[in-house]
Amino acid sequence: MAQSYDYIIIGAGSAGCVLANRLSQNPAHRVLLLEAGGENKTFLVNMPKGIGKLVTDPNHAWSYPVGPACAPSETWQRGRGLGGSSAINGMIYVRGQPQDFDIWEREAGSDWSWAQMKQAYRSIEDHELGDDGVRGVGGPVHITTNKFRYPLAEHAIEAGVQMGLPRHYEDLNREDQEGVGYYCYNIKKGVRQSAALAFLEPARNRANLDVVTNVYADRIRFDGKRAAGVDCRVGGRPARYACHGEIIISAGTIASPKLLQLSGIGPAALLQKHGIDVVHDSPDVGGRILEHLGMMITYRLKGGEKGVNHRLRGLGLAASVAQYLIAKSGPLANGAMEVGAFIKTNPNEPRPNAQLYISGWTLDIPEERDKDTVAPMQSVQREPGMSFTAQLLGLDSESRVEITAADPDAPLSIMPDWLASAHDQRAAIEIVRYIRAYVGQPALAPFIGPEIAPGAQHATDEEILAIVRKIALCGTHAVRSCRMGHDAGSVVDERARVRGVYGLRVVDCSIMPGLISGNTNGPAMATGWRAADLILEDAQLRNAA
Repeated sequence: MAQSYDYIIIGAGSAGCVLANRLSQNPAHRVLLLEAGGENKTFLVNMPKGIGKLVTDPNHAWSYPVGPACAPSETWQRGRGLGGSSAINGMIYVRGQPQDFDIWEREAGSDWSWAQMKQAYRSIEDHELGDDGVRGVGGPVHITTNKFRYPLAEHAIEAGVQMGLPRHYEDLNREDQEGVGYYCYNIKKGVRQSAALAFLEPARNRANLDVVTNVYADRIRFDGKRAAGVDCRVGGRPARYACHGEIIISAGTIASPKLLQLSGIGPAALLQKHGIDVVHDSPDVGGRILEHLGMMITYRLKGGEKGVNHRLRGLGLAASVAQYLIAKSGPLANGAMEVGAFIKTNPNEPRPNAQLYISGWTLDIPEERDKDTVAPMQSVQREPGMSFTAQLLGLDSESRVEITAADPDAPLSIMPDWLASAHDQRAAIEIVRYIRAYVGQPALAPFIGPEIAPGAQHATDEEILAIVRKIALCGTHAVRSCRMGHDAGSVVDERARVRGVYGLRVVDCSIMPGLISGNTNGPAMATGWRAADLILEDAQLRNAA
């Protein structure tokens, strides 16, 4: 008879690795972790700036084309392999604003309040700046301050101060988030600290934890309303893993609702259309998605300021590689961007509603492109430049992801509707104007040349909104496709249990009831940690009964 597990975790991403570690700490628990990708033990994964190659490598990333509401060339990338997106992301470590979790508490109860999530963060963190009541120390994830600094970065920070932003000197990631400063990263001694390295690696030798890579989970198998196993493919051959306890889907905001829909949990009409037996009619599965909308505004440099383009191409790149190999330092040992800011696009906003990523490099845009589209950016430019990437944090336009067939290999339908609301349109116009005012501050203005993209010719509100629709990307921070909540219409309840069935949970960014004001890797790991607390509490209650 095939082995049956206490816990089967589907997806070894940021939350899944945390769950595998926490749930296997008790040797009485038999835990199975399934991952569709590989081991991710490569040089580019370890090297922080490897992100530039990883996000387009099908061995390390899933690429999902999106619908026509966004730029036609856009795809959403998600990590593939142990560590999931934490193995290919920019490693910028952000917790979000306490007010984000006030929304979580309102929607899903006190188990997800800021007080609880703050403790989860402190439990996972090993911050080099030490414990100050907000930061944590001694946890599995090492957090380091920015180590790559250069004059243009300091000018950028000073310009933010001149815009009225408080300076956060070493740690931009504070409870009062508004301000400017250097980002912190989940990096240790120049090496990426993915969830796989931080949480899974220490647990791999446990006899009660099985990790299977290159396995495709096709659907959850039910015994009546109880999740009883996972139907998979391993090496192209069908396989089935039995579970007498709980199955936990941690496949992410795109893949988790896909698996639920393939398994008969989702909008009944959609499932019936594709010939899937309805286990539970749950209209919000795959829906109500919220996301950050991002855009890059770039400038040519002048006044003798070189930025860092010269260190990321040609002989300069070769020298940077050598510096990394010898000393694990320099631009390749750093996260995606150096300087950050959390800002209000207008003074009437109650809290920061946008995030800036500022760096002294720029990327090429191919000159040959369709007149109605803006092509994705390519290689580092030869001439010195500066980039401002802006992400709008408080959007209310929603998206949806749906299966297109009962075949697990069929493409998904991802239907974004960004900038649908007047609120979001206003914020998009305001952020472009904000950045243009930012580069005009005395600390930066002497070094700022022409606006490369989108170009200063886009000047009126109408022109700015039109170009934002072309250049904006939906980002990598989608949440809420398997919404957690008190209400009967939520996909999972307050303890991440899938409504309408038994023995099945979802734990990843897809359950987040609202947007995070910042990058989602830290919150995903903290969500996994907090969910593990609840799962272990429930197991203890069952054992005591």
